[in-house]
Amino acid sequence: MKKLVFIALILILLTSLVVTGCSGTSSTTTTTKTTSTTSATSTATPTPTDLATALPPGAVSGGILKAVITAGPAMMSYRGQMGPSDATYTMPAAEYLVEPYVDAQGNRGWIPFLCKSYTIDPNGKTFTFKLRQGVKFTDGTEMTASVVKWNFQQDIDNGWLQDADKITSIDTPDNYTVVIHFTVYSNQYEFNWGWTTIFSQAAWEANAGADKSTTSEQGIQWAVSHVVGTGPFILENYTRDVSMTWVKNPNYWQAGKPFLDGMEWRIITESTTASSLLQAGEIDLWYQGHSAQDWAQLAPLGFKVEKYWPGLPQMLLGNTVDPNSKWNDIRVREALEYAIDKTNINQALGRGYYTASPQISPSTEWGYQPNLPVREYNPTKAKELLAAAGFTNGCPVTLLIQNVPASVDAGEAIKQSMDGAGFQVTLDLADPGRFFASVFGTGWADLVQMFYGMDVNYLGTYMSWFSTDPKSNLASYKRDDFQVNFDKTVVLIPDTAGQQAAMNEVMKHMYEQATICPLWWVPAADVAAKYVHDEIYRHGFIRVDWENVWMDAH
Repeated sequence: MKKLVFIALILILLTSLVVTGCSGTSSTTTTTKTTSTTSATSTATPTPTDLATALPPGAVSGGILKAVITAGPAMMSYRGQMGPSDATYTMPAAEYLVEPYVDAQGNRGWIPFLCKSYTIDPNGKTFTFKLRQGVKFTDGTEMTASVVKWNFQQDIDNGWLQDADKITSIDTPDNYTVVIHFTVYSNQYEFNWGWTTIFSQAAWEANAGADKSTTSEQGIQWAVSHVVGTGPFILENYTRDVSMTWVKNPNYWQAGKPFLDGMEWRIITESTTASSLLQAGEIDLWYQGHSAQDWAQLAPLGFKVEKYWPGLPQMLLGNTVDPNSKWNDIRVREALEYAIDKTNINQALGRGYYTASPQISPSTEWGYQPNLPVREYNPTKAKELLAAAGFTNGCPVTLLIQNVPASVDAGEAIKQSMDGAGFQVTLDLADPGRFFASVFGTGWADLVQMFYGMDVNYLGTYMSWFSTDPKSNLASYKRDDFQVNFDKTVVLIPDTAGQQAAMNEVMKHMYEQATICPLWWVPAADVAAKYVHDEIYRHGFIRVDWENVWMDAH
């Protein structure tokens, strides 16, 4: 189930990223660098320092932030049934044991959040959380070790917790210590277990009816429209397909926060309407749904278009699961990349905001190797490879793309480039439901234009998307024997240098085998009036610190 939640967070970003580019204005990250210390026996992460974020001198807190989102949650607080975007839309109310960080130098990792520290002991096979004391849920009950243990048990019972089969027991030696005992160490536990939402046990049990179990049917029905967490805001009203209204949590555990008095989110899917509302001053923040075209229009008008470090690189991916597929021939896979005029296409689609991808890892990521030989646009070479593979009279391809305007534009540009290099492309335009059901579920028949994400843990990019146990299941992508063996050992590497070397190794292997055709990089961004001060994606895709958002008087 956690794979579905991870996909859900990516899907909500897709609305604003797959069809967008990035502006030339960068946001500034204020997080102080935090490093992990590694020994032969344990890894420990010190207490974070970025929780002291305060308003600058002269600034005034308060106000209601008005924003546009593109959808709303279908399930509020039962992780076992949280579908596309649910976790993203409930982040004002729900918080996690650990959170991702990125410092001013671009270093990334995990730091404590609802816990004040944590320690992973590979030899002792324990993951120990020291919880913050005095953290209250919005129902007034306290977050204690027994409540956190209950949350873990619920996520085990409902199938959400990844690597749950590695857990032998969970102990609570005191009110603020939680110890997970495991059988085998993995360097992915910070994400898989640390990034765990903590909900109120008391609220669940008060609404679960006679059955107080973690999977009570009555409790699940209650959780569809209710969320009781430790976050800076309390959900006041949610009208499906219309709006979400948040009010300030007066007892939030971070003193003096949140800075806003509340938030009003309008659900609007049509970009022209959202852009008009922003320009008319009826909204302050366009959170989701904007495109490169909108950026190019709004930036000259004085609106902030801020890009952040994460993004969604785009790729073409052939069906290599079907033994009869043409994409099992490396010559066809290599021909595909030689056929794509990445530079000109990305400039045309992204209004100069996209960055062409010469290899799988962007230049800012682990796995990028400056001296790696890459396949530059060469239609003559593509035709030669196709002929050698037996396609002397053209290679028929059905390209699956999402039927939204910008994706259709991308598909048509890709088709034109491929057709000029010996392919014969037919576009298969799929509505989002069929598209994502194919990509993550039933598989695609031939070729798909798709995205993949960047993770807070650099190695996590590979683990989440391309490993043999991914969080996002690319259904028609076959992992080869090299990856099968690699995946068994890479999760055992505790040190950063070793993980980076391993990432370089596997990215080099995948590129040499042409298993993926990288296209271009689309970073995350938001659009806001100049008086709005936010860093929506500074943590990546899986945490928004709404408590730190504020506005100048306007």
